[in-house]
Amino acid sequence: MNLIIAYVLFFYEFILGIDYSNLQKHKLPQVISVSNAQSATAELLDRQLPALQAAANTLRSRPAKGWIAAIRTALGMSSPALAKLLKVSQPTIHEYERGEVRGSITLDTLGRVADALDADLIVALIPRKSVASALRARAESIAREEMRAVVHTMRLEDQEVDSEATREEYEKLVTSLLTNPRKLWR
Repeated sequence: MNLIIAYVLFFYEFILGIDYSNLQKHKLPQVISVSNAQSATAELLDRQLPALQAAANTLRSRPAKGWIAAIRTALGMSSPALAKLLKVSQPTIHEYERGEVRGSITLDTLGRVADALDADLIVALIPRKSVASALRARAESIAREEMRAVVHTMRLEDQEVDSEATREEYEKLVTSLLTNPRKLWR
């Protein structure tokens, strides 16, 4: 429970920009259920998704030699100068630059290099589609699998139900799964 509360407080303060010590001012409850926190997070992500996807599309086209080399060069900084700032050897800087392009540099190292270049390191997971769409697709997939087995068994027992009734049960199952998203990932 403490972890959930800590997450919610983090969510309020850092994601929504609300001072958690003054929740009543914002008419927010002191304790929020996991499903409300999940729902609020999903809504926030879905609202910001177009902007996040646009940013991701821009950032995907990184410079051919990587961001480290591009920023260092734009600043007029030599690799020995960057090496001196980071207290590493010049060949290490070249290894960092190659590692960034290959995707093998660690986030810790990239963070230290970003600080030395007076740059921000931004790492983000950006959904390919809205959370609502992802949840619906997952619920529909599970419902199809479960309904397929039931329909097959009923057909074998000569108790087949008409397609309209099957569709209604399918929709009920999807709705049930969507009201409790944890069931979607069992």
